Amino acid sequence: MEETEAQLFARLREADPEFRRLAEKHREFDVKISEFDRIYYLTSEQERKRKELQKLKLRIKDEMYVIMRQYRVRHVTTANEK
Repeated sequence: MEETEAQLFARLREADPEFRRLAEKHREFDVKISEFDRIYYLTSEQERKRKELQKLKLRIKDEMYVIMRQYRVRHVTTANEK
């Protein structure tokens, strides 16, 4: 039975230090973006910074998905060899 995405996320967060670091950074960027979202009018500098954080957050999410795909490939390959 294949793990759900949430289960795999939790497993990798516990077992993989690099994945854990990325997840923490992703959460940190999410908090910072939320802080900008509470401001009614953003200055052009604040808007630029917010967009930069969104791009960084997305890049980290992509890296996390790469690790998740690699884990699934290794896990399925190992399970099929048994």
